[in-house]
Amino acid sequence: MYKRFEPEIRARIAECLAEVGVDRIELTVDYPPRTTRRDVESVLEALKGYEVEVVLHGRAYKRDVEAAAKYDVEGVGVYLAPTEIHRRFKLGGIGFEEARRRLMEAVELAKSYGFKYRRATVEDASRYYLGGDGGLEALARLVDDLGEAGATVVSVPDTCGALTPPQARDFFQKLRSMCKTPLSAHIHNDYGYASANTIEAALAGAAELHVSVLGIGDRNGIADLYEVSAALIDVHGIELRIDRGSLRELYEKFSKLTGIKLPFRHPLSREAQTIRAGVHQSMALRAPEGYVPVGKLKHDFDQVYFEATTYLSKKLIQRVLKTEVDEAELQRISSEIARLAEQRGRDLSPREVAEALRSMGFEVDEHALNRILRPQKAYILLNLDPRLPIRKKIREVLSWSEVDQVDEVYGDADLIVVARLEDDVLEKVKKLFGPAILRLRTLIAD
Repeated sequence: MYKRFEPEIRARIAECLAEVGVDRIELTVDYPPRTTRRDVESVLEALKGYEVEVVLHGRAYKRDVEAAAKYDVEGVGVYLAPTEIHRRFKLGGIGFEEARRRLMEAVELAKSYGFKYRRATVEDASRYYLGGDGGLEALARLVDDLGEAGATVVSVPDTCGALTPPQARDFFQKLRSMCKTPLSAHIHNDYGYASANTIEAALAGAAELHVSVLGIGDRNGIADLYEVSAALIDVHGIELRIDRGSLRELYEKFSKLTGIKLPFRHPLSREAQTIRAGVHQSMALRAPEGYVPVGKLKHDFDQVYFEATTYLSKKLIQRVLKTEVDEAELQRISSEIARLAEQRGRDLSPREVAEALRSMGFEVDEHALNRILRPQKAYILLNLDPRLPIRKKIREVLSWSEVDQVDEVYGDADLIVVARLEDDVLEKVKKLFGPAILRLRTLIAD
């Protein structure tokens, strides 16, 4: 995934990260003409006043450290891969001693510039653990050499994402016992282990953990901020500076700002909040913590949603009826709803369930139904007076919790608001844009 964001969006993302309490925010040093000084400065300006360290990331070259020194930031990180495969195919065939020298000189230069935080990254470090390049003893010597040269922390990445969780813990435990310099964990997700491996590294004593929102990074990324921090706080009882209760809001803001959707399998996705299986629904109506961890119910989801599928629970049906019915009747009603879902080949919307129940002669508790079933998605298409200053209003709409996305478009509409049909979102849109609305259409996704 590659998306280049405007400086304003980059700055807002940085603010969101600072507000949630991350210790450090890392930026790539500018590489004109690919990136510019404005790319860096817009973020630095936004972060003034926040208690967060800013680190500029670059190669273990003199010019990159000098470029970082142009900015008023707390730290710099330099990287180079000293393993044989990288030296041969990426670094022009240089020897190990040359690679070591470049890392040492970059760290020494960073120290001479007065950076408080100085990180040396031994790229591809896990290959030492896996038996290559002289093994862990050689890596430990290099780590402490870099520490003596001035590195305040040394990153030992699993660049090729090859470690399993037990290996990740063993790697950090052994390396920590062999060297005195603090270690940081930067682990790639090639087998889907990045977050688990980063947690294992933390439990083994890593001093710093590298994460990103949704784990976004090269190839399929690194460890995910939520998956690592929420598990360390909720499961392992480790205190972090992270505001646990703000993570859901951070991810929602990030998705709205960037247009990048939370994957269905992410722990904060709408799917993670939705219970489909009938036997699960029956219990979750009374005790949702039987299926959703207590920490997530406390911090991430104020409620769980249910879907009306072929596996619908009869207990759910009783919850949305205004009158009590016996077990046999409940079974008949739920079977009819399930049959309708089977015919349509999907889950039913709250509207469809209500219509089906009324057709059977039952009164429906609309409020209960809309609270229990996952809200329908609406596409609100707006044609607006071209004289309307729209940017500020778009930002306000994006701040609404029920809105997932807002797009300016061309053609039959000027603006499309993608929202969940809750909290009278249609009325809020009408009130906000008022007489500037020339035409409004709503498409409902059942």
